[in-house]
Amino acid sequence: MRRATSMRLFVAAYPPPGAASALLGELDVLTLPPARRTSEGQVHLTLVFLGDRRQRDLRDIAESIERSASGIEPFEIACERLFSIPTADQGGPVRLVAGKCDASAPLLELQRRLAHRLALPGSRSDRFAPHMTLARFLPGAAPGPIDVPIAPVRFEVREIRLVESRLTRDGAVHDVVKVVPLTAGRSANAR
Repeated sequence: MRRATSMRLFVAAYPPPGAASALLGELDVLTLPPARRTSEGQVHLTLVFLGDRRQRDLRDIAESIERSASGIEPFEIACERLFSIPTADQGGPVRLVAGKCDASAPLLELQRRLAHRLALPGSRSDRFAPHMTLARFLPGAAPGPIDVPIAPVRFEVREIRLVESRLTRDGAVHDVVKVVPLTAGRSANAR
């Protein structure tokens, strides 16, 4: 069997299991059309989508992630709303429901650095809207727009992960390729 030479990659922050469970639990108060819920272990906040990349480039990609994270201290994220994507003002049929995350200065700086170093030309990395996908609507579902407050779910981001996403008939499977801790006081070239 021939091994694939490319990988579909993204960089993300993952909430701890308790926070992911709390966010998914907020879906229970909504009356939703048929949807596939995100599994607790796959709830994440995508910082930058890298797309298909060559396996031989993994070392350079990992180094870019480490440099991007350099000097960024652990920070808190709070999710206080459930909303649908696309939003009503974006137009188009609603595809999913997500937890909307606040856009703290450390989160925005980390995402900016990652996008600068790793985003593909022409990508939409400049339109970062921090969120965590909680459910995707099944074909034929006709959900209306969603925008409701929830009890705040807060967690600390202490690391970011480079993840491979493999698409299967049953949905995406995520495999962690590299974990990069956020630590204060590191001083590599961050730009």
